[in-house]
Amino acid sequence: MAMSQLFTEVEDPFLPPAPTKWPAILGWLMLIWGVLGVILAIWGFASKSLAVETYQGLPDWMVAAFRMILICGTAVTTLGALSGWYLRKKMRRGYSMAKLWVVLALVLNVGGLTIQITNRDDMQAWMKRTMLAQLEKQNQPAPQFTPEMIKGIWFAQTGCSGLMGILPPLVFGIFLLGAKRKEEVALWPR
Repeated sequence: MAMSQLFTEVEDPFLPPAPTKWPAILGWLMLIWGVLGVILAIWGFASKSLAVETYQGLPDWMVAAFRMILICGTAVTTLGALSGWYLRKKMRRGYSMAKLWVVLALVLNVGGLTIQITNRDDMQAWMKRTMLAQLEKQNQPAPQFTPEMIKGIWFAQTGCSGLMGILPPLVFGIFLLGAKRKEEVALWPR
């Protein structure tokens, strides 16, 4: 073993520890995830996601709930982007905002998923009407949708959106709550 290898493998107790990279990595992930969420929310608003005709046939309380989830979700994704910005700079407010984002994102996504699952029949009928209306706008012949096809499409859409809405905040939250990260964050500036 060469003498230079021996010295490079041993940590010098007088040097400060190497800076951790998790704040920059997690900050960039949250910033990108938040910006994409804001873009999708703007796209949703532009595509008449708040319009009355968008939710035609659903109970009024569900329409109100989906609209609130969309509006609150936009604010929460903005919070996620801001927390990522501050995390990258190793600021304590980014850590606090990220934890708040985790809680709010989980509440909104679990709430939305619960509404969809508990009202599965209404959601599947609404999805079928929406698909038929889109085909009619495009002057395409309407296929014969069987109940099994509608259920399969609905399960795929609900499952994918539920997974994408719940999994990232859950993983980020578990990561953020580590004792080692809490100790490190306590040394950061406000």
